[in-house]
Order: sequence, then structure tokens, then C-alpha cells
Amino acid sequence: MGNISENKLGGLGLLIGPGLATVLYVVIFVIIGGGGVDDPTNFTDVASQSVTSLQQVLWLFPAISLIFFFYGLTVLHSDIKENGNNSAILRLGSMGVFFGILGIFLGVATGYGSSWDATGHDPATLQAVGASINTYGGFAWSIGLILVTLAVASSREGMHKVFAYVMTIVAAVNLIIVVMDLLSPANWETTVMIYPIIYVVFSLWSITLGLNLMKKA
Repeated sequence: MGNISENKLGGLGLLIGPGLATVLYVVIFVIIGGGGVDDPTNFTDVASQSVTSLQQVLWLFPAISLIFFFYGLTVLHSDIKENGNNSAILRLGSMGVFFGILGIFLGVATGYGSSWDATGHDPATLQAVGASINTYGGFAWSIGLILVTLAVASSREGMHKVFAYVMTIVAAVNLIIVVMDLLSPANWETTVMIYPIIYVVFSLWSITLGLNLMKKA
């Protein structure tokens, strides 16, 4: 196995991680799943929805791909630390991102449990628990991402700085709609249409970070 530098591997993590997770979500929900159920708050319908073997296999990978993104953040922290600009803020924000990823792990694991044919468990309740864990993880993720984007903006120039501030706004919007989702699932039918746009913008921003980091490899 050839040697690979931290900058190159970290850049690849930023380049591939969020983009792959976004693509997998689209494939799982839209292409294979046909867009999900009509009412995302009806966990009985969610739990009873037919899930293909391919969907179950693909669900293994979105959270894993975000591990690569988190590794990329650790390398980015080292790069920003060399410039002496808000590396501590980026490290703190990375902790929020970590707990957001952990929430996805727990939410996905709970979703698998809801499909097991075990005596005495309520699939709809497990789906609701998984969704609440995932959503609260999104709260930590959003706060962390706001801090990360501000730290990146303070250490970059030109379009990289502008894009980082744009992502700060996007992360703030994500924080608002996550709070809305936590307070009342009645908002989900609206917010579920906003999240894909946020994911795409976030993926594009992460790609620019990854490419910039790989140039320093």
C-alpha cells in the first residue's frame, strides 16, 4: 500500500464524505423508495413501508461516509492551526459535528431494530425514537457546523471566505428548522423538502474544502 499524506487523505474525506452521503440518501429515498411515505410523522406507515434488501444494505454507508468527513475536519483543523486563526473554534465546532454523526449512527441502528421480527417490540415506537435521536443529533450538528464555517471563513480569502459565510447562513437555517422539527413533528412535511437543498449546498462547500486541502498535499 502506497504512502498517502494527511492533507491528501483529509482532502479526500472532505471531497467524498458529504457528497456520497447525499447521493446515498437520494438513491435510498427517491430512486429506490419512491419518495417515502405521504406523511413522515405517521410512524406506523413508516414502519410498515416495504424496504428492499438493497435499501437495507445502502443504509449501512451514509454515516460511515461522514466519518471520512470528520477525519477531513481534523486535518483541516491542523491546517488552520498553522495559520493561527480560530483553530480552537473549529475544534469545538467539530465536536458538535461528531455528535451529529453519532446521532445518525444511533438513528440508523434504531431503524434496523424496528424491522426485526422480535416479540414484544413496537416498530412505530422504535421509528419515532430513531427519528428523535437523529433530529437532536442534527441540532448538535448545526451548531457545530456554524462554528466550523466561521472558523474557516476567518482563515480563508476570496471566494473561499464568501462560500464559508454562505454556509454559515445555511447552517443557521438548518438549526432553525431542526428546532422546529424537535418542537413539533407537524412541521416535518415542510422541512423535509428543505433538507435536501441544504445537503447539496453543504456537499458542494465540502468539495471545495477538500480540493483546496489536496493542493497542499
